Amino acid sequence: MLSVWRDIVVFLDASLPGEKIGAHAARLARKHGAYLVGVYGLTRAAYGSPSDNFARGPEAIRQVIVRQRSADENKLIRSGRHFARITEAEGIGSEFRVAWHDRPGDQNMVRGLNADLIVAAQPPLGDLPMSWSAEQLLLATGIPVLVIPREWDGDTIGNRVVIAWNGSREARRAVYDAMPFIVTAKQVTILVIENGHAAADCTHEPGADLLSHLARHDVQATVLAVSSNEPVAHAIIRETRGIGANLLVIGAYSHPRSTEILFGGVTRSLLSDTELPMLISR
Repeated sequence: MLSVWRDIVVFLDASLPGEKIGAHAARLARKHGAYLVGVYGLTRAAYGSPSDNFARGPEAIRQVIVRQRSADENKLIRSGRHFARITEAEGIGSEFRVAWHDRPGDQNMVRGLNADLIVAAQPPLGDLPMSWSAEQLLLATGIPVLVIPREWDGDTIGNRVVIAWNGSREARRAVYDAMPFIVTAKQVTILVIENGHAAADCTHEPGADLLSHLARHDVQATVLAVSSNEPVAHAIIRETRGIGANLLVIGAYSHPRSTEILFGGVTRSLLSDTELPMLISR
């Protein structure tokens, strides 16, 4: 059975990049007949103990709290109204949630999410906690994440797809999770970076088994095998740019995550440097 998206969650704030991310998610939900949940994060602790560095005396502190609360409420209202407008325009079912994060690193809310896909900006939107980054959302929930760079100015996501393929379990999972994109794409490229390490599926030509699998789903993909001695992430970014892709599909942490954290790794480099939307899964 193909992966199907019926519930999509998007993380929002009131900034222009936040509104753009919401609009992309709404179009995606319309295309796939999905219900869209917009999540707006607020820090409850922000009003509890302001620092004396910016206010002295009870009345000054109270005024700072009131102004901060008012500013946050205005941003929340603006974001909620924009979300309502875009979802109504797309004709989709939706809801807008305010999620309180009480402490830095608090993941209780995200662990309780039920969704088929999460949409998030990279770097994280300014009003959201760093613990809600795309990487942390993937690790906390196990739900595939569509990462959209904040500065990306494209209109369409997923009609020119590149699959970063190394034959690993994570790469296979990412292909499965990305099938709603893959089966409707105009162009699908299986990208194999050959850097002296054989791909996990290379009983013959790397990528050939995946090519046959996709063909049975009526996907006419091509394999692009590239020999490169440069870091794999750099080669992937260069090739996706040359192809003109608007979606990269990658299995996250094909190597142990502890190794990725210590030595960089493909996943972290792509999250840091990619110029196009990326679906990550593991």
